[in-house]
Parts: sequence; structure tokens; C-alpha cells
Amino acid sequence: MSSLLPPLHNGHASIYLLNGFHEAVHAYEDWDMTDQEPQVAVYGKTVRISVIFRRLTQCSDKLPEHVLESLKAAIPHIMQHQPTDFPATYADASSLLRQALNNYVRRPVTATIYN
Repeated sequence: MSSLLPPLHNGHASIYLLNGFHEAVHAYEDWDMTDQEPQVAVYGKTVRISVIFRRLTQCSDKLPEHVLESLKAAIPHIMQHQPTDFPATYADASSLLRQALNNYVRRPVTATIYN
């Protein structure tokens, strides 16, 4: 099966992937975690945000300042432990967002039992 997203070229992502990443960061930031994982449209395909984050884990493109600010708002609990110039690349940011998603998935599910 072929991938839904275009590949990286020598560590660089297409503008479609980069724009999809920006949308995915905003979707993560707005996500009510009681809902299913958000999806965004990239290159004519609708994909989960985790798919975009996974695709860009090897992307050496520099992260723009406005995306870094969005990242700080989306995952402040992780960003507060990073150096001020971090993340420098989309790969760095993708790794942090994947970590945030994994932390969410691993949280125990609690239920209220009514007698």
C-alpha cells in the first residue's frame, strides 16, 4: 500500500506537508481530548495528525517562528523543558508532538461508576 502523504526529498518536505503540519499543530491545540484524534487535509487526503507528525520526523527544514509559538501554546507542558531555541526543525517539533500524543494515548481511562 502506498503512503497517503508525499515523501520527503533529501530531508525536505513539500509545501503541502509543511502547511499540513501547521494545520495539525492548530488542530492539536484546539483538540478536546475526549474526542477522536483530529484530522486535517493534506495533498487532497484527509489524515490523522499523528500521520503528519510521523512523516516529518526526519524533516530538516527550519521551523518558522510563528509555528514555534503555536507549538508552545499547544504543548506548554513539554516545551517548558526545552531550550529557548528549540525546536529548530520540523523533525524536532514532530518528535515533541508525537511524544505529547503518546502521553495522551497512554493515560489510563477512568470511568465513573454509579450505584
